[in-house]
Amino acid sequence: MYGISQQSQLSESPGMRLMSFLAAHQQEILDREKNNETLVHLYNTGGYWVAFEHSACQLCRLFPRHETAVFNFRDYPFPVVMASVTDADLQAYSRGHILRTAGPDYEILTVPALAPELYKHWYRRTISEFT
Repeated sequence: MYGISQQSQLSESPGMRLMSFLAAHQQEILDREKNNETLVHLYNTGGYWVAFEHSACQLCRLFPRHETAVFNFRDYPFPVVMASVTDADLQAYSRGHILRTAGPDYEILTVPALAPELYKHWYRRTISEFT
């Protein structure tokens, strides 16, 4: 439901799978991230797990070897930040932390609260790196 289906993973390139996933789920992803201070919503995209906005900020704090990207959604006025980590890195992390499975290819990690000013600073800095 939330991740990328196994059949889709076999028939599309990773980039196309991610774009299809975003097209189908962008509103529910953005709704989850509104006022999100204590959760990391993770979506499996095939060898990577991705997070957006507040979850992406938290993911970047937890994983020094993360990757980031910025997207512009047609129906959303602001750039959206995505962070990703490899499946191997997340599996290693999960040996010492509890991940809650919330659906197929969708995990939730509870983390300490993220202060709004820290998120705003991270967001501005990340966006500036891509513009």
